[in-house]
Amino acid sequence: MKTLTAVSLLILSATTLFAQTNKKLAVEIAAIGKADQQYRVAAIAEAKKHGTGSEQDKALMAKQSAADVANLAKVARIITDYGYPGKTLVGQNLSDVAFNVIQHNDLEAQEKYLPVIIEAADKGELSPSLIPLMVDRVRITQNQPQVYGTQLHESKKGIFQLYPIGDEAFVNDRRKKAGLSSLQSYLKKWGIDYKPVSSTANLNPPNLYYKVTEEELPAIEPVGGNKAIYSQLAYPEQAKAANINGFVTVQLTVTGSGSTKDITVVKGLGYGCDEEAVRVLKEAKFTNKAGEDSEIRMRLPFPYQQQ
Repeated sequence: MKTLTAVSLLILSATTLFAQTNKKLAVEIAAIGKADQQYRVAAIAEAKKHGTGSEQDKALMAKQSAADVANLAKVARIITDYGYPGKTLVGQNLSDVAFNVIQHNDLEAQEKYLPVIIEAADKGELSPSLIPLMVDRVRITQNQPQVYGTQLHESKKGIFQLYPIGDEAFVNDRRKKAGLSSLQSYLKKWGIDYKPVSSTANLNPPNLYYKVTEEELPAIEPVGGNKAIYSQLAYPEQAKAANINGFVTVQLTVTGSGSTKDITVVKGLGYGCDEEAVRVLKEAKFTNKAGEDSEIRMRLPFPYQQQ
């Protein structure tokens, strides 16, 4: 009887501890969710007042960009420790926070955690209707046709166009399976009159689809490409001694003439790597077709091994 009582107490203690951990994790995820929207919401409000690209809008998005990187580091640690923080761990209302943080970061983060997100949705920890958003975003960033038709391009005149869709005749089948409405219903919300495509005919006008033109290719590029910048990086001796490796993420402004200013490390490695990244970017030169100051973010590798 004493043995059974001891086992029961042990189980009860473990259950209580797990519940406390859940509560603590939910509080942390809620804080991350707030940080994910803090400057983003303010920037949207600013854009409505003064238009996208105002100085205040740029300042807010620079702060949000730094917050996005910090949030990703927190979510990455949580996923390592607990798995995806979904419905079971943090509740239904907070189950999409980690998803939002990941989708607000770069392609590398999205590619890395997409399998984790898909697995979470398969287990009922996350709404499966969110998966198409991430899948399509990743594919578009990779310059591939989207799968579900969730992504649109908005021109400076406020005109929406549909990014190309692979195997478009069966897009509604894929959308239905993912829990989404038909593509024609979805696109009505954006003022687009879409006609379902068959395997033999596409009755939609060509200008319904967005195509990248030469003028719309990235306006800001390092002279000689990213490798030209990476090749200038010296691997600090203290980092080498401590076997430090990874990326330093830096926010900077490229001026209209292609020089750099306002260089800020938003995610560092320490051991001299942060200072080295700043040094190299101070000396870097860019082509800037826009001809005006523009904020960008770069990830510099330590150590860099030139191919």
